Amino acid sequence: MLETIKQQQDQLVAKVNYLSSRLNSTPGPDVEMPNNIHFPLENLEAVEAFEMFLKEPSNGPARQKVISSLATIGGQDVKRVTWNILGRLFTDEVSHQINWKGVNNKKPFSRMATKTLLFSAVRKNTLTQSATEAEVTKHAIRWFNLATDRATRRRVLPPSTQME
Repeated sequence: MLETIKQQQDQLVAKVNYLSSRLNSTPGPDVEMPNNIHFPLENLEAVEAFEMFLKEPSNGPARQKVISSLATIGGQDVKRVTWNILGRLFTDEVSHQINWKGVNNKKPFSRMATKTLLFSAVRKNTLTQSATEAEVTKHAIRWFNLATDRATRRRVLPPSTQME
């Protein structure tokens, strides 16, 4: 009997977390993405153009709209919110050309303006307002580490899913 109650409680907690993330992912009229910004970024040239956009001081209000829009993506915890935002920002093909430090001729995310944007968007989400830089950094590093696996799995999966 206690086991049944525990299972029901776990199910309720999961549902509450899901509903909370859905509430955070419903954009309001004031969090629309600027018209000239389109995600996910599909190549390194688009990443560079976005970096230039973020570094331009006159784009401050548009930058804030991007942060607000990304903050509405949602997730159940810091890891999911971070991964969901990164998944919206970059395709898997682009993300495997980026890593935290820029080793192996990859683009260093730790020195990109997009890193600051990520931190701001994660903290603007109501569920993850108290996220530390260390937490977001840890999850971002892992997300970039898994990029090649995600890209490979997506290329390999479609033929194997054709079961009769």
